[in-house]
Formats: sequence, structure tokens, C-alpha cells
Amino acid sequence: MQQASIDTLIIGQGLAGSLLAWSLIGRGRSVRVCDDHQQGSASRVAAGVLNPLAGMRFSRPAGVGDWLDSAHRLYRELERELDRPLFHELPMIRLLRSAEQRRFYERQAADPASTPYLGEAFGPGDSGYRLGDAHGGFHQRQTGYIDTGALLDGLGDWLRDRDALQLGPVAAQDIQLTAEGIKLGELTAARVVFCEGWRLRDNPWFDWLPLQPAKGEILTLAHDPAQPDRMLAGVRWLVPLTDGRCKLGATVEHQQLDTQATARARDALLADYQAMLPDAAPAQVLNQQAGVRPNTRDRKPLLGAHPQHPELLVFNGFGGRGSLTIPWHAERFADWLDGRGELPTETDIRRLNHDQS
Repeated sequence: MQQASIDTLIIGQGLAGSLLAWSLIGRGRSVRVCDDHQQGSASRVAAGVLNPLAGMRFSRPAGVGDWLDSAHRLYRELERELDRPLFHELPMIRLLRSAEQRRFYERQAADPASTPYLGEAFGPGDSGYRLGDAHGGFHQRQTGYIDTGALLDGLGDWLRDRDALQLGPVAAQDIQLTAEGIKLGELTAARVVFCEGWRLRDNPWFDWLPLQPAKGEILTLAHDPAQPDRMLAGVRWLVPLTDGRCKLGATVEHQQLDTQATARARDALLADYQAMLPDAAPAQVLNQQAGVRPNTRDRKPLLGAHPQHPELLVFNGFGGRGSLTIPWHAERFADWLDGRGELPTETDIRRLNHDQS
């Protein structure tokens, strides 16, 4: 068999593809990342929130401590390498939306494993800020956000300096499986990893995977003095940035999957903003963006090899928690590619028992 010109071809330079490339190159692997550089990609639109207690029930996944450790370590390492601020640690105020949600909070508060993430609870009007907090809420620790745009731009330059980034669209028919390896134009690779987000749904080798994409829209607003100096999460989340702006999001849409901003989403976000911050002046909208998140039906990432073509791999499906979960999973995936360890069972696509011919 002819020697492959590179070890790994990665399709997609979103957060998943970028962090996987970083991990593999750090292990001495030769990598080429191909990306069409769409500004509406989910990774670029995302606010990059790191939140260990997500959702209506404030659920704490079993591996969240490891995820946080990996995320902190990797993002600080990237800040040093790329010479720019990326990771902003910032506490969060959670606004309860109902009496039932208070019971969910109390359940977490009774669990010692959740103690590192939970701050003080407060009743209506007692948060220390003028908020729409009719059901009270609580303060949360070990939260923050990643400047995903700066991270992807910095890693794009870093990859380009190493001749490891190729800009332009790659269609499935451009990729050929040959006895010599994976062929893409003049390039030969031992394997290809698809990190193409929700567009994996149209990939002929992996279109059977249970993606459940969701369009999300967010607003960038001018900062208002009535806003807290920390992140706020209720019906929506609000993230104060370091430059006098803040991000507000996100809507969820399962039917109209595109990257077009809509007036309906803008109006819904602004109404919820005013409900969270009743004393704030009418919001000054600076930008509106839309992206499609690669959610999955079981809310677990999709990692592993095609059942008939082991040289075709997938590292995808991280949904809205990618900023928190991708660093740890990229390390596990790179270990697995090096023959050291197994993929986490709950993420391995072998769990789906698909007999793909």
C-alpha cells in the first residue's frame, strides 16, 4: 500500500474539528483540515457558555468535573499559544421559572456532588439586582464563556501557518476510498474524520446517525447599566462581554433549518430580555446571527468509525454544550486513534447498532 501523505483529513473547522486537530498535531500527527468558512456556522454563532448544570432540571452529568478540568486546561493552553484572551470565568445567576423548578434546585442542593457548582439561593427580589425573579433563583459557580470567534480565527491562523488548513467546500463525491487511502484531489490520507456539524445529516456514509438539528438565533446588544456584572440565565441566557456588549439567546427552531435571521426570533428575544431586566432601557441591537446546532436525539455526541469502512470516522453531535464537552472528548478520541483506550460507551456510534452496507 502506498504511504499516505497525511495521517488524518478533518472535514470542518468548527470547534470540534479545530480542537481535534490541535490534539492530533500535538501528538505529532500530520493533519489537514478542510472548511468552507461559513460565518453562520454554529460554532461561530455560539456564545460559548460553560455551564455544568444545564437545562430546566439543572442536571449534572456524571463526567462534568472531568469536562471542566479538560476545558480549563485546554483553553488556558490555547490562550498562551495564540496570545489572546479566550476563556472568561464569570459566575451566573439562575432565575427560577416556576415552583417546580425550585424543587429541581433543592434536589441538586441536597446532593454533595453538586456543592462545587451551587451558590446561595435567593427569594423574589433578593438577588441583589433588579431582575424579573418572581420565583427567586440561585447563584452558580464554575461558569464562564469562550470567545469562540477569536478561538476559531486564532486556530485557523495557527493551522494555516502549518499548511494544515484548506479553505473551500468539500462534497462527498470529492472524497474517494481507494486501496492507497482516502483521496481528496492530490491529497492522500489514511483516514478522514467528519466534523461538519448538522450537515452530517447529508453525508452518505453517516446520514443514518440520529441527528436532530436545531436552529438558534442570538442577539448582540449594547450593554445596559441595569444588567448584572455576571451571566444571567432564565428563559434565555445573557452573557456580558468584555467590550461593552452582551449576547442574548437563544431561540430553538427545528423546522426551518437555515442561517437566516428572523424578525420573529428578534422580537421573542427582546421581549424575554425586558422580562428578565424590567428596569433596563429598550435594548440596542448591534447584531443578529443564526446557526444550526448539531443536536442528537439522545443528547450524546457521535464518535467512532463507520461499521464497514473503518477509515471513515465521525466526531460530531456536541450540540449546545460543545464548549464544555469537546476538549475532554477530543483527548479521548485522539487516544483511541492512537490505540490507547476505548471510546466512552455512551458516545460510541456502535451503540446505535446500524448495519450499514
